[in-house]
Amino acid sequence: MTRRSWRIANITGAVLIIASYTHEIISRFPQYEWLHSHWPFYVAESLDKIGGAAVCLLEVWLMYHAGLRGISRELGLSAPVLPAIAFALVASCPMLIGFAITRSLTPHIDIPPLLFLTVLSPLVEEIEFRGFGVRQLQHGTGWPFWVAVWPSALLFGRGHVEQGQSLREMAGLFFLTGAGGVIFAWLVYRWKNLWVAVALHICMNRWWELFSISRTAIGSWFPFTVQNLTMLLANLYHPISGTMKSDRRDINHMKNGYANCFPSHVGH
Repeated sequence: MTRRSWRIANITGAVLIIASYTHEIISRFPQYEWLHSHWPFYVAESLDKIGGAAVCLLEVWLMYHAGLRGISRELGLSAPVLPAIAFALVASCPMLIGFAITRSLTPHIDIPPLLFLTVLSPLVEEIEFRGFGVRQLQHGTGWPFWVAVWPSALLFGRGHVEQGQSLREMAGLFFLTGAGGVIFAWLVYRWKNLWVAVALHICMNRWWELFSISRTAIGSWFPFTVQNLTMLLANLYHPISGTMKSDRRDINHMKNGYANCFPSHVGH
């Protein structure tokens, strides 16, 4: 591994940690606490979600000197959206059908918090942890997927443990969401499309909230089972391999950009 790769990895890791702890950082400001206490939770928490994503986008812009189109390409957001939506709807059928049969729809659904939990939050998490934390890291360093995926997976799991009420529940959340982070990253890696993970994450969260399954991502044995069936179904479908060629062009383009930011100096 070259010095440049380690430099990119260290910067990416530091920025990802900052993005992961955005809530803890801005909670120290009294203005944020006032906003949290006087407005619905999703108002203040939308700010820290957007702030975390903005930090990651800024880092890509500074390292790669790319415009919005270049940043989108590096994170996997320039890929087609409609195939990702179709894939997510089919893959999440076990959850939708299972919950529709066994549960009733949540009465009096409040739209703003639903949009926060099932659209904004999944979108930001996929940009931060899969687009930036895995795809960008792997392309910038040239590391294998199974090396690049673990930092973001561990941070993703850690970010959900606060939902637990006991040590056992916190450990379960850490391992469940961490493993989910690896699977989402694998889907992005195979499809070369961040929208696949975004759409699937949105669908899974949407069915979970529409049927009021559980306060956390664990739930009882049945929700856990259909969650795993959804992940299994998502991994059984193989995308068209033609996307590999365009992705190699993106990797080479990114490496050239990183080389300009971090030139290698051989001894004088």
